[in-house]
Amino acid sequence: MQINTSAWAIGVDIGGTKIAAALIDDKGAIHHRQQIKTPTQSAETLFKAVVKSIQTVLDNAQLQVSDIQGIGLGVPGKVDIHNGIAVYQNNLPWGNFPVVARLQAVFPDTKIAIDNDVKVAAYAEYRAAALGEDEIFTYLTISTGIASTTIVNNQILRGAGFAGEVGFLPINFAKPYHTLENNAAGPGIESRARIIYGNKRLTTADVFSDWATEVEPGYTIVEKTISDVALAVYSMICFLDPTAITLGGSVTLKNPTYLQSLNKYLLKWLHPEQMHIISRLSLSTMGSDNGLIGAAWLVMS
Repeated sequence: MQINTSAWAIGVDIGGTKIAAALIDDKGAIHHRQQIKTPTQSAETLFKAVVKSIQTVLDNAQLQVSDIQGIGLGVPGKVDIHNGIAVYQNNLPWGNFPVVARLQAVFPDTKIAIDNDVKVAAYAEYRAAALGEDEIFTYLTISTGIASTTIVNNQILRGAGFAGEVGFLPINFAKPYHTLENNAAGPGIESRARIIYGNKRLTTADVFSDWATEVEPGYTIVEKTISDVALAVYSMICFLDPTAITLGGSVTLKNPTYLQSLNKYLLKWLHPEQMHIISRLSLSTMGSDNGLIGAAWLVMS
């Protein structure tokens, strides 16, 4: 492959169910993508899987790590971007794990950076949205988990490091209370539906199939989760008044009418001065690739 080394990097998207890695150019094009199931037995098992994924991309592209700008990673949960540490994840065994230092020991003299997976995906979506300098952009992902990121003036709003974790929002205050993620993320929908259906083999896809054809109890189960998500989105609108909101994650992207249903609830609550968001509330056109693209852009100059 003939390449301009100033325009390529490896992006790695680490999720609760899969690790994806690929060679990305500065236009966001993806090359030599490969994907494996995420091993969660231990921190070391996960680390070795990430190293193998990176090396596989390099081998498939017939490149050395010195041929590219660097390696960027999107990691779930709280991330210390300055010290390269995966601080906390809900679904992975990397508590306070020094990801960057460990990877630099394997790939010396290589630029390596990490950030929260939703934040790198949001950054890719933000660049695609091409908003004005002072316009606020929010990205919300609904998949294995639920989280959001807000960006303005090309800067990610981080708070004290854990901003955007809307999946922790309580959706009722009975004890034990449920969070938005417990209820409306893919595993939460599946778990609750299996109890209601009395079917331990039921999948999230099965429930959404019933929802799409308005078959009970799937229809009511999914509608309740969408109304909960809509309330979270409306809270974001009230606090931030973003110019645009993009939804990503498998739950929304595999169910194209999800957004239509969400808008149904929003329209009940929106003030006339907030109605502009309906035309700027959209599904991601990058799909699951936004994490890979955004991660690679972490190390591109």
